[in-house]
Amino acid sequence: MHRMLLCGFAVLVCACSVSAQPVPARDLWEFPLGAILEPAALASEPGAGLWNPAGTALRPSERMRFGVASLSTGVQQGVNGQLLSASLRRADGTTWGLSVARSSVAGIVRTDSDPQSLGDISYASLLISASAARTLVPHVTAGLAMRWREGRADQAVNTAIAADVGVVLHDLPWRHARVALSSFLWRPGREIEDRPAFVAALDARVAGDAASRELRLGFSQNNVNRGARERGPFVAGRLARLEARAAVVRTAAGAESTTRVRSGLAVYYARYVVGVAREEGISGLGPVYQFTLSSILKE
Repeated sequence: MHRMLLCGFAVLVCACSVSAQPVPARDLWEFPLGAILEPAALASEPGAGLWNPAGTALRPSERMRFGVASLSTGVQQGVNGQLLSASLRRADGTTWGLSVARSSVAGIVRTDSDPQSLGDISYASLLISASAARTLVPHVTAGLAMRWREGRADQAVNTAIAADVGVVLHDLPWRHARVALSSFLWRPGREIEDRPAFVAALDARVAGDAASRELRLGFSQNNVNRGARERGPFVAGRLARLEARAAVVRTAAGAESTTRVRSGLAVYYARYVVGVAREEGISGLGPVYQFTLSSILKE
């Protein structure tokens, strides 16, 4: 873990000098890929730890985890996202993870002096993340992620390296509470142009006596530097193999603000978790739909 932190520091230093221009399509990472069922800081259903590298960590009884997620606005001109991830817990207690995520906008038509279509304009971003996480002391898990991002906007293409740190306080004595904090797409010295995000969430068990039989209430907040800020309460209830979740999210960008609802179901069967979620559409977009599948291999 100490070697991981030293490598992370080196990448942070290098990230300051890689790519002098902002990377296109940064706004695509304001869509909650893999994080509609859960708040971003606590999201783990696709098995990625995409938004919080500390979420990559596996429990001592778990060996490997695989996950996929797909997000779509379901309209002709809308956002689509895909996520593929894998993680492995080593004998020393460190979990290593790798994820590949892509987000794009379809149906942006290129025109000239008349309305005749000349083809589509590419607007997409690819994000590859390598992460490591482990429990440092009881109830405290920390993680670090190194990220390579490519953004495309028509003919403009650029890349950048970012490094993020995250922490999760879990299984706390008071109502099995959890507190999670993380940065996302942080490039030191480039905060104004590249707009890193800060994600946070907390929740606690208000009813039930086990992880498979409980009701949890919480609050989440995600802030993008010089961008959207969202916050709101969420609830999650699980009974055996079925879990239902819902959140009310208020998003503010400049002088405008909107409120929307996220909801979904997750089904636990053997070593698989299947999730389906929906977020109300805003800004002329249709509703956002998400499908997730994760699998855990135990010792």
